Amino acid sequence: MDLIGELYDAIEKHPPAIEARQLLIEQFLELGWIDAAVDASRELLKLDPYDEEAQACLLDHGDSIPARTFVSEALNRPPTPSPADNLSPDDLESAKSDLSKGYEALRARAKVLQREARLLRNLEQQKGISTRCDKHIPDLTAIVDGRISTLFRIHPPGSARAVARAMEAQPDQALDVAYTDLADMIRWLRSSTCQSSVMDNDAVREALAKRVTVLIAALSSELQPLASSALMHIEHEILQRRYVCDETMYGEPIADIQRSHFWVSEDGYAWDMEELAQALTTNGGVMRNPLSRQLFTPKDINAIVQHPLGNGLAAMQLEQSQMFQGVRPSTAEQLEKLAGALLADMSDDQIASREAVDGFLAYMATLPQAEQKALNELRVPAKDTHTGQAFDTSIGDAVRDAQGNRVCFHKVGDLMRQAALYLRKGR
Repeated sequence: MDLIGELYDAIEKHPPAIEARQLLIEQFLELGWIDAAVDASRELLKLDPYDEEAQACLLDHGDSIPARTFVSEALNRPPTPSPADNLSPDDLESAKSDLSKGYEALRARAKVLQREARLLRNLEQQKGISTRCDKHIPDLTAIVDGRISTLFRIHPPGSARAVARAMEAQPDQALDVAYTDLADMIRWLRSSTCQSSVMDNDAVREALAKRVTVLIAALSSELQPLASSALMHIEHEILQRRYVCDETMYGEPIADIQRSHFWVSEDGYAWDMEELAQALTTNGGVMRNPLSRQLFTPKDINAIVQHPLGNGLAAMQLEQSQMFQGVRPSTAEQLEKLAGALLADMSDDQIASREAVDGFLAYMATLPQAEQKALNELRVPAKDTHTGQAFDTSIGDAVRDAQGNRVCFHKVGDLMRQAALYLRKGR
């Protein structure tokens, strides 16, 4: 009951309050107040003749849908063929001249009406009478200023629940349905129908985020990611969002990435998914951002492997997990000993480090082929303690680089220490 009171307050204070009226109908139906729901549906259809929730309520409870207004029918009437194609060049120029003169005459007449409306408003205010012409003055001002297009009322978006039902009914086209809904909402938000001042991109994005949150709550778990994907594409194509990178890894502008290839990670990088999948495959399937060298978040990894262009990486992720399971605890102990020897050696000749590396490689040679492969290809999530840069090599490659003097012994020791800890913690 408290919610119904709040909804009535919202309708009174913030007309036309389409969404509040939709919620009011839902509340009436849940309480079994059918007559009240029918009355509320009729009121809503006067403001929005195309509202699906109100139409469904009237149809479900044996009532007829009110006839739409003349304006609504006129907007839906099939366009009549234009006679412009049959005009000669001289007639066309004459028609353009008449249109221009008629436009100027309309603005002049609107200016007179604007002045008279303001005078009438002032007189009514002086006499303490409620003004009746205030609502016409902004429209007249728009005509005088040449902003006639702002007078056309854009149809408000339908309820999020109706959009969710449409997505559920067409799962193959659910992304397009959600995208179209958000695009329509942007046009409505930026129209004079919704407000007097134009919303900036940040305000529009905030409103769209709220819409997506409601949409996700009404969708099944399988379709929920598509609502967020639709917002991602809207930000890219309509709101012109700026990303951390301006170009793809191959040097193409981010704005040119086609929708089926476009994806944004949580750290703000925009990707061509075909390029990203190739880079991750080359890196052995390690889910690390190729540009920042930081590991992707679990949410990003899930999005990558579920994308049509990235689902082949799921098998590589499984292979990395199997490799992790294939390293025995005794090998983790050997890694820990190697790390201790490399980090403790401060001598100039580093003989102790060389002997430790040779000893570990000799130990690796005694292992089963499956475990050797795991050590040669497994990449653990580790960072250089001094620089914070992520290590981008396998355990076996790092040890061989140390043996060939291609990498500092202490750096390899840092990696081995973290690798041993990672292998121990995972068991």
